[in-house]
Amino acid sequence: MADNSTSRFYTNLLIANYLKHNGLEDTLAAFIRETALPLSALEKSDSSNSNVGEIPLEDLQSVVEDRIYYKRQSFKDRFKTLSINDDLAPIDNAKYGIQPWNHSLKFSIDVKLNKSLPKDTLFISATFTEDSKYILLSSATGYLVIYDIEKATSKSFKINEKVKSIVKLYGPIGSSGYQYVCPMNGSFYLLNNDFELVNNAVWKIHARMITHIKICNVTESSWFVITSGMDNFLRLSLLEIKNGNTFLTKLSEIKLASNCTSLNVIANGDDGNGQNSFSVFLTRAEYTHIACYSIIDAKNLVHSYNIALNNAEFSTYAFNIRDVMAVDYVHSNTKDTIGLSPSTMLVVATSHKPYMRLILVEIPMNTGHPKAMKLDKVQTYYDKILRNFATEIYQDDFSLPILGKLESSNGVLVGNDEGIYSVDLMTGDSRLLNIPGEANSLHDRIKCMDISKDQMRVVAGTSTKSIYILNVIKNAQ
Repeated sequence: MADNSTSRFYTNLLIANYLKHNGLEDTLAAFIRETALPLSALEKSDSSNSNVGEIPLEDLQSVVEDRIYYKRQSFKDRFKTLSINDDLAPIDNAKYGIQPWNHSLKFSIDVKLNKSLPKDTLFISATFTEDSKYILLSSATGYLVIYDIEKATSKSFKINEKVKSIVKLYGPIGSSGYQYVCPMNGSFYLLNNDFELVNNAVWKIHARMITHIKICNVTESSWFVITSGMDNFLRLSLLEIKNGNTFLTKLSEIKLASNCTSLNVIANGDDGNGQNSFSVFLTRAEYTHIACYSIIDAKNLVHSYNIALNNAEFSTYAFNIRDVMAVDYVHSNTKDTIGLSPSTMLVVATSHKPYMRLILVEIPMNTGHPKAMKLDKVQTYYDKILRNFATEIYQDDFSLPILGKLESSNGVLVGNDEGIYSVDLMTGDSRLLNIPGEANSLHDRIKCMDISKDQMRVVAGTSTKSIYILNVIKNAQ
């Protein structure tokens, strides 16, 4: 048997020559650096094209082809175990910006957050502010905590004494500096720049708890507030802030047949009157369609079309849709709401057991309700599924996956029962995120998760009352 150091050097030489021959210069540079392979070893000999220096060199691909030929059945069987998605549907990767997962992406743990928060407290929500400088956290004990990332300090408010309920939802009102909070009684409150409740800025939008909310900028001083609640209503309201005074006007509502499971909004551009127009994508329990509602005349919600996620034309329920996220991997999004383009997709997490499935869905480019179609007639698309693949993300009847898009990863993050998973949208591969050892508790059930606007941090809290910030390290070596 050949000396180990000799065989290792020759193997490295074969690999380096293969990378050079196929033009993989960046990978070659990293490989040479990590193996300390001398550059002179890659220079071709003048006497023979098959020699490198004075070393006769075989072609790596030919070596592999010979090996496969003599053990082809063994290789076929082995390849079947490499992925649970053998034959994925073809997809236009260039059009949708789909790339392999970025394996050079690394994470470092920030334990300061966990240390500065009240001990033995379950946090049910965590959201970054618009400027990514603060994190707003709501606890099951009724506290609202404001965490300053730079100073690593936190300030707690016993907000349930003022709003008479535990806060479930909160977040920024665009870049206005205002924040909103929605306790479990169906009300909507405003906070100012100092995170204090604004006087006379509380409105009862739903009879029961608000489960989903989206804020969309209409003009410099007005925003659509789109909400769904446990009263099974989808409601559209207009929030206006003028000269320090706040107004909220209820514009439109639609009664839903079952409770909402996800709510997304996509901007369609200027409506011709100097205002932004939007499409609302809603999913609900026991309904395997995504419903699209258009905002007509800046005041009315109209059901425009459905996108079916099952191909049974006479059955609207095959599985539950547990979460949906609108993404665009071609255009970077700096605005509050993602814009509609040919590359915009919906990523859908399903209720399949014991392992979740992810579905990539194309969005029709038509906006608004077709004028030729009666308002009581709704078109259903059955051909918008781009890809439907299995994952290794275990779940049961009570699982509530949380989807998140981290741009530098090229893929999707999924918070679920066993921690945070990474999903490669090109191959369909899914695996637990490689999290530093100090945050082992993040391998428990994820209760809340958010990604900062600047895409440099991920915050996640677990059912074991732990919460951490993961700092994103791009192009780590």
